[in-house]
Amino acid sequence: MVANQGKLLAWVEREVRGCRPIALRYFRSSSLQIERKPDRSPVTAADRAIEERLRRAIARCCPGEPIVGEEFGRSGSLQATTYWTVDPIDGTRAFSRGLPSWGILVARVERGIATLGVCDFPAIGVTIGTAPGVKAYERAAGGCCPLPAPRPVRSLDEAVIFHGGAGWWQRTRYADGFSRLVRACYLERAYGDCYGYLWALRGRADAVIDCNVKIWDLAPLAALARATGRVLVHCSGEPSFSGPDSIFASPPVARLIVKTFQRGD
Repeated sequence: MVANQGKLLAWVEREVRGCRPIALRYFRSSSLQIERKPDRSPVTAADRAIEERLRRAIARCCPGEPIVGEEFGRSGSLQATTYWTVDPIDGTRAFSRGLPSWGILVARVERGIATLGVCDFPAIGVTIGTAPGVKAYERAAGGCCPLPAPRPVRSLDEAVIFHGGAGWWQRTRYADGFSRLVRACYLERAYGDCYGYLWALRGRADAVIDCNVKIWDLAPLAALARATGRVLVHCSGEPSFSGPDSIFASPPVARLIVKTFQRGD
């Protein structure tokens, strides 16, 4: 089974990296058209083309397994606990403005646990991934290296924390907790979308907090968290990769953040 998981991961990575030419053909193109979905979030032809390609590939490889994607919703049984998630371009706003912080995300969830995750960053030529029996890794032109475990952090004044932007948090019930958190930590920066998680998984940040996120944003990161000694939890502290809010960190740092969020609630 472990060998099969390794083969499956290698296949997923090939398929995701095979979507790079589609993404890069649209990226920074003067002809890129940005549309608005009913929730006012942006979408482009690149989002749709990549998700369609990945859905076809998954359906050929794993026929009958449900797929949950950002652009085309859910296919397959609503009761299934084993399924795939696809975010064709995580960070469409950045993508549409020519910023390199977007990525292509795919995950497999088995019996409710995110087990396989691949995040590809076409604009910078980096892929990260993991699966059962495969250590979490970063692959780039220079080769492949393991992703490190989180460093020990004893208090928030030692912690580097990334978030998607203060404006998003000010519209949530955690607005006061967010303000306490950024005052308490050593350094906070707004590295949004999957790009912030890349730096956390490299060991350069101690936590990434997110809000207004969905399962396709988080499922690959849940797999990578488990593989590197981190957790992905709600702001309440409960393990989850369903959104709409999340904390990605080592267990001790996650507890410190939860405590800060909940103080005064």
